[in-house]
Amino acid sequence: MAVITLLNQKGGVGKTSTCHHLAGTLAQMGRRVLLLDNDPQSSLSQGLWGPTTTRALDPSETLASVYSGDVFPEQVIRPSGITGIDLVAGSRAVNDWNLPRPYEAPYEAQNCLREFLEPIRDGYDFVLIDCPPNLCLCSWASLIASDSLVVPLQAEDYGAQGIMDVQDSVGMVTAGPNPSLRLLGYLITMFNARKTIHQMYAKQLRELYGDDVFTAVIPHAADYPEAIAYRKPVAMYKPRSAAAKAIKALAEEVESRLVVHGATQEEAA
Repeated sequence: MAVITLLNQKGGVGKTSTCHHLAGTLAQMGRRVLLLDNDPQSSLSQGLWGPTTTRALDPSETLASVYSGDVFPEQVIRPSGITGIDLVAGSRAVNDWNLPRPYEAPYEAQNCLREFLEPIRDGYDFVLIDCPPNLCLCSWASLIASDSLVVPLQAEDYGAQGIMDVQDSVGMVTAGPNPSLRLLGYLITMFNARKTIHQMYAKQLRELYGDDVFTAVIPHAADYPEAIAYRKPVAMYKPRSAAAKAIKALAEEVESRLVVHGATQEEAA
């Protein structure tokens, strides 16, 4: 089972959308998926259940109770409404825990997600953790709990600015609480092949980071937000669309990269 964090310090680069649609495609492929909505904005939960249902949840029914340390998995893990996908919903109450300088937080707060997942992780093929657009405690705890990291980014200046700060945080985590964390890849999102600036940045990213950049590219497409408006992943909203095919290519590449990373770790051991 793979625990994967999706993180970028820059907001609006497609972290939540990628979680939503990738989970749907993995579920269609027969995988069991658990989503953790680790962002106090709770956009992933709202995309699956709608704003009214999400905001009506008591914090004790959400990820906030994982941070408070008083939770049983059956208390917070719920069917997402999509076959094969479970969800731990987000909550505004998580803001109380999302503090700066997370490495100074108590051990229990830093490790709460890892300890929550430990007894249940074998029940899923994938755990995808959607993080807020910052590197405070929520993102730090997610990196500690994860095997792998995906960094979604746009192929333009503002969208790619968060990479170096994420790299710094990953370096701190691998040097301390989670040495097994590995970068799965940088994922180019909202890509418009007709824009020269997107072509230029994509080329530059591949020159800088080589194979660390996913071959799969997520295009700018109206099908993604439309699918979310219907509370569906794009694979179930428009299964034959170019948008759905792009997510399928990503899902297949994620699985192949995990195999390679697993083999590399075995060789290192």
